Amino acid sequence: MIGSLSSRTCPNCGAAHDHDQRFTEWCPTCEWNLGGEPPQDGRAARRFAHEQERAERLFAQLAQSPTGRPWTADRIAAGLLATLVHLVTLAIAVGSVLLVLQGSAFAILVGAVGLGLTVLLRPRLGRRSTDPFALTREETPRLYALADRVAGELGVRPPDLIRIEPGFRSGYARLGLRQDAELTIGLALWTALGPQERIALLGRELGHGAARSPRSGLWLRLALATLDSWSHLLLPGRGDRLMAKQFGNTDRLDEVTASFALVQLRGRSQRNALDGLANLLLGLLSLPVRLARGCLHRLLGSASRQAEYRADDFAARAGSTRAATGLLDTLFLEESAAAHLRKERTLVTHGGTRDKDIAQALWESLADYLDSVPDVERERRRRIGARLGSSVDDWHPPTHLRVRRQADRPAQPAAVPADSVDWPALHAELEDSRWRTAILVLGL
Repeated sequence: MIGSLSSRTCPNCGAAHDHDQRFTEWCPTCEWNLGGEPPQDGRAARRFAHEQERAERLFAQLAQSPTGRPWTADRIAAGLLATLVHLVTLAIAVGSVLLVLQGSAFAILVGAVGLGLTVLLRPRLGRRSTDPFALTREETPRLYALADRVAGELGVRPPDLIRIEPGFRSGYARLGLRQDAELTIGLALWTALGPQERIALLGRELGHGAARSPRSGLWLRLALATLDSWSHLLLPGRGDRLMAKQFGNTDRLDEVTASFALVQLRGRSQRNALDGLANLLLGLLSLPVRLARGCLHRLLGSASRQAEYRADDFAARAGSTRAATGLLDTLFLEESAAAHLRKERTLVTHGGTRDKDIAQALWESLADYLDSVPDVERERRRRIGARLGSSVDDWHPPTHLRVRRQADRPAQPAAVPADSVDWPALHAELEDSRWRTAILVLGL
């Protein structure tokens, strides 16, 4: 459905404004009905104000020193904390081996449990994906060639593997003993972008290899993964959620005939009491893990956000400043894209008619829908993002500050012009990826 704009009068200030019936009506003049109210009082409001102040301070620091400092007190402290995490893991492994070698039955049992936990929760280097979303150079030579060209222009490592997922986000990872570079592209985001913005996207993600993100370093990344694993193991209620995931409603597992109803009630009460005690003990055991994890995230937060700003600069170098700004501005439409894809899934679920080529219909409808979003709605999304300090995740700075940074920097031309790429041929290479992701999105 393509909307049409109508002129309205603001009930608050009387100013005229445009309105598309598909979206929320609001007033750009006085921001009546804008939405996205931040916390107003209490601890949440203080924390929000503190986070906003930190984001603005980092933005100002980078304006004064665009390259930032490679080593800071926070980064050194993070390295020391990561070393402590690895030493604890090593101590558990060595202690478990010594207990097994002691020979007593109890020591062997405890040692075996310790070794099992060490293996289960060991730091993982990651491995190259073999899932259906992974693409080989033989399947998509033009996409790899474009990525290699962008990497060459930026002087960074080209991708060893490219993956196409259905989402609105992209990513970069280093995996395995050889630390292979894995590039993940969200097809929804790729669809929403223009040709030059897609080149900026490739430049941004590949630029992570040279952006000096502390999370890309093996030592710190393994420490984060270790703490995440321990936190998931010790988090109270984790077992209940895993059971619910495996079996659905866990109450159904306890259903018996009516003759055993009283026994079932007593057993459930006892089980709930034991579960409460176990969760309490697990919560106490998890305190140091959660404290260390929170400290490491806090210590790495500023350096990680600086690296994301630098990755944006790589996007500008590859695709031009204008394309990098367009890429970042498109991120404000993630919610709109998700809503459209949910609607398409609902239509299929309830027997709605679809074109014969379901993949092409899905992704073309998404592109048409996002192209039809009017400027007044795009501006509303921008202002809500600025009001809430919205970001991709906790490791990224607020998106509106990323847009402002590119606007404040000298304009750069594209190192890889879009008109030098055979886009129809590249589009044809991704046909299978569009099918696989469409099936997942539509739940077929």
